[in-house]
Amino acid sequence: MSGPGGAAPLPPIPEMGAVVSVERVLARTPVLAVRQPMIQAYATGCLLNLDVVARNATAPRSLALQLDSAFSGEESTSLHVTLRYPDGVEVDSGKDHDCAPPSLSWFPGGVRGDASFTLYQMPLWLFPLPPPQDFLLTVEWPWAGIPPEHVWLDGAAIAGAAARSAHSWPQ
Repeated sequence: MSGPGGAAPLPPIPEMGAVVSVERVLARTPVLAVRQPMIQAYATGCLLNLDVVARNATAPRSLALQLDSAFSGEESTSLHVTLRYPDGVEVDSGKDHDCAPPSLSWFPGGVRGDASFTLYQMPLWLFPLPPPQDFLLTVEWPWAGIPPEHVWLDGAAIAGAAARSAHSWPQ
């Protein structure tokens, strides 16, 4: 499965990605928190699952509309994610239109909430798999008041999970 112009394959539908638990709050403000609960690794790439949680009681009235705009890809308000591999290669969510590997592309997520909180699920598809060494993930969201925040991710754990991914039917 690939997109226009040989774009990065998407998560394969018949394959169940294996989970790497991350369970980190990457950044927070009084109104928003950016979390990474897990990574789903497939043979060809991985989904970096990001959650943005809004505290509705402390949020300005217009926040929901502004967040909808940010999640629709409006660059001036979007969350920005960068990966830096040990060899110096950088992968940037703001350049997903290039689709040249390695690429980091926003993948459809979802929204749910209640009177207190709203959860925006914002997965990123990384193709191909990262190298099996630790690499740096940076999140930055100037529009939301989040300066660059850095965390290290375990490339070996992702590679191991990719080897455990399972197909729904025998090959």
